[in-house]
Amino acid sequence: MKMGLSWNGILAAYGELALKSKTVRRRFVRKLISNIETGLSNIGVKARVAHRWSRILVETEDVEPALKVLKRVFGLVYVSPYCFVKLDRLEEFIAENSVRLVEGAESFAVRVRRTGRHDFTSIDLERRLGAIVKGKTGLRVSLDNPDRTVFVEVHDDECYVYTEKFEAPGGLPLGTAGKVVALVSTGIDSPVASWLMMRRGCSVTVLHAWISGMDTDPCARKFIDLVEVLKSWHVGVDMPVYVYRHGDALKAIREAASNYTCILCKRLMVRVAEKLAERIGAKAIVTGENLAQVASQTLENLYAIDAATEIPVLRPLIGFDKDETVELAKKLGTYEISVRIDPGCSARDVCWGKPPKPVTKAKLEKVLMLEETIQAERLVEKALDTLEELRG
Repeated sequence: MKMGLSWNGILAAYGELALKSKTVRRRFVRKLISNIETGLSNIGVKARVAHRWSRILVETEDVEPALKVLKRVFGLVYVSPYCFVKLDRLEEFIAENSVRLVEGAESFAVRVRRTGRHDFTSIDLERRLGAIVKGKTGLRVSLDNPDRTVFVEVHDDECYVYTEKFEAPGGLPLGTAGKVVALVSTGIDSPVASWLMMRRGCSVTVLHAWISGMDTDPCARKFIDLVEVLKSWHVGVDMPVYVYRHGDALKAIREAASNYTCILCKRLMVRVAEKLAERIGAKAIVTGENLAQVASQTLENLYAIDAATEIPVLRPLIGFDKDETVELAKKLGTYEISVRIDPGCSARDVCWGKPPKPVTKAKLEKVLMLEETIQAERLVEKALDTLEELRG
């Protein structure tokens, strides 16, 4: 942020919300404001949050910590620290602060966004303010590719001046699209899938299958670290986290199912997730599966997995290639944790039940026969007996 300027707060812009009907937009904006207020309150930042002219204004003295929160609020597309000034003092303010506004730049532009009735156009004001900045600094005006842009929003007689737009995640406000149960492992894909559903307005309840047959989970530290990152994005709404023991069931499946192990393993997971969803009022299950990325994720196999549950299984990564998923994981902050090598928590250690040649075209009839052999319903009930919520 530019030094030497006294910021009055943060201007936050939303995108997709503006396309909703008036009734829906009003409801979504209320939720957006509530999420912002809760997120700031959780870190001890005092702020006044209001909706003005298709913008969210966050008036606070604690601009830098507030920015860290707002950059992760779903529904916002960018956030900008602003200086507030009345219209009749705008030109005086620009003259006094020109050097600070364009500090370090060799060229600049002024962009004005205006609402209300005025005896000037936005272009008129851009030219007047640009002339002031040029006269005070001697810098070159560049409308096509400026080193620095001074943004001025004029709403009736109120003006908001800012020079930086920090990217926010966009999407819909968290909690406006319902609740989902996300199956989250310690790999790259499932945390990204969970984040993408948050971006579409879904609040997430995490479910983790503890596959290790050991008394303690060697992947516990990695999983908790991933959850902490996801929680940092889950601003404004609590994110419950559940774990259950899956090792005994996987052992029974592997002994009976051979190359069908991956299909039966995942079907059991989604059935546990469905039971949890029923308890908490979630309407869908989320996984990190991607079409044909690995042998167990063919269309036939996904069909067989989906047949295990009566609620939707959502796969936001279904059409992604791996590079796209990796880039998103890096952006949201989970990648380095997912690829971290913790003792006893390699891909081979975690997925110890995987057969040498998994079936790629599962037959549902055979899946059902194998589940009858292993008494799958009993395994689900045993898994649910170990289900617990992680606190703190």
